[in-house]
Amino acid sequence: MAGRWEQTTGGYSFRFFSPEQVDQILRDGFKNGRAGSHSAIERILKHEQGIERAELWQRIRQLKFPPNGGRLTGSVWTAEDDQTLALGYEKGWSGKRAAVRELLKRHPGWRPHVIWKRAAKLKLARKVSKRWQDRSHAAWSEHDNQVLLNLAGYKTARAIARMLHRSEAAIRYHLTLLGKSARVHLEGFSRQELARDLHLGKKTLQRLIVEGLLEVRDPRITRESLDNFCKSGRLSTTQHPEAQAVSTPPGEGNVVSAIRNPSPAIKSAGTSGKSSRAERVWAEVASSLSVPVSTIKDLIVHRVLKLYDPTVTEKSLRNLCRRYGSLVNYEFLNRETREWLQSSMDFVRASGESASRRLMPLRKHAHIVRQCAKCGHAIRGNVFFSHIKKCGSKRSENTDQQSAARGLS
Repeated sequence: MAGRWEQTTGGYSFRFFSPEQVDQILRDGFKNGRAGSHSAIERILKHEQGIERAELWQRIRQLKFPPNGGRLTGSVWTAEDDQTLALGYEKGWSGKRAAVRELLKRHPGWRPHVIWKRAAKLKLARKVSKRWQDRSHAAWSEHDNQVLLNLAGYKTARAIARMLHRSEAAIRYHLTLLGKSARVHLEGFSRQELARDLHLGKKTLQRLIVEGLLEVRDPRITRESLDNFCKSGRLSTTQHPEAQAVSTPPGEGNVVSAIRNPSPAIKSAGTSGKSSRAERVWAEVASSLSVPVSTIKDLIVHRVLKLYDPTVTEKSLRNLCRRYGSLVNYEFLNRETREWLQSSMDFVRASGESASRRLMPLRKHAHIVRQCAKCGHAIRGNVFFSHIKKCGSKRSENTDQQSAARGLS
C-alpha cells in the first residue's frame, strides 16, 4: 500500500484485513456508486475499529483519481471530446451525466470539474434566471405569511411560488410550519348539504339546477344512467309527445309547475343570450334520443338521468342569493347560516320577490311542525306523511324480527 495511505492512518496496524484487501474492497464499492462506497466503508469499520471514516473516504478519492504528473497533458481537448460534451448538454440533465461519464472513461486522469469548466468555457451551461433564488432563503415577513394563507387551498404551490418569488419546496415547507396543506380544494357545495342548510326540498333544488338558476361543475349526463334508462324500456314512451317522461308524485306537482313555469324575470336571468353549457349538453342528448329537451330535464329532476359532477358552484349560489334571495326560506335558517349567506354570499333577502310570491302558497305547509307518535321525532311540513308510512313499516319489521327471535329462544 502507498506510503501516503500509511501516514493518514497514523501508523495503524490492520488486524483483520491487509492494506491491499482494504483497497480492493473500496475499489469494488465505489464502482457501484455512493451506496456501494457506504457499504464498503461499513464492512471495513466493522472489523477495523481503529481507523476513521474520513480516512476511508479520502482513500476512495485517492483510488478514484490517482495523482499523476502529467496534469496539463491530461486536459488536452480534442474536437471529438467537445462534440460529445455539446451533444450531452443539448439532451438535458441525463445527457450531461452520460457525457461526463463517457469523457471520464476516455481520459482516466481527468476530474469532473475539468469537464464542467470546459462546458462553461464553451458556453454550454445556460444560466436560467430564477427570480425566486433571491428570496428562497430570505426571512418570511408578515405580509408574505398573509398572502400565503390567503392563497393556500385556492392556488397550487407552483403558482404561489411564482407570486412570492420563492421555490415550490419553500412554499410547501412553510405551509407545513403554519399547519396548512398545499392541496387545492375544489370550490362547490353538495346538493344534500345545500338543501339541508337552506331548508329547500331536494326536488326543488334539483329543479333550480335544471332551470339554470344554479350551475354545477360538470352537467354532462353519465353513460351508465343513459344505458339504464334505455334498457328500462321507457324511451319508447317518452318519444311520444303525449306521454310524460316521469310521473310526478302526489303533492309535488304544484311546486314543480311553479318553478317549471317561472316568471319572465327568472327566464331572463336563466338565459342571458348565450346558452349555458348545461343547455347545450342536454340539447345534444335530447337530439340523440329524439325526445324534447323538457323530457331530459324532467328525467334529471327525478334523478333518472344523473350528472357527472352535480356539485353546485360557489359562483352560481352567490348569484342566486344576490338576485333571488327570497327563494330561500330565511325564517327557517339558523343564525350561523344567516351570517354566512350575508357575509360571503352577498345575500339579499328582498331580491326576486315576484318569484317568491308564486311559491308562498306552496310553503305554508312548512310552517306546521308535527310529532310522530311512533318514534317521537318532530317533523316540519308535508314530509311528515311520508315519514309515518316508512316509520310504521320499519317498526313492524323490527317487531316481527324481535318476536321471531323470542320464539327461537
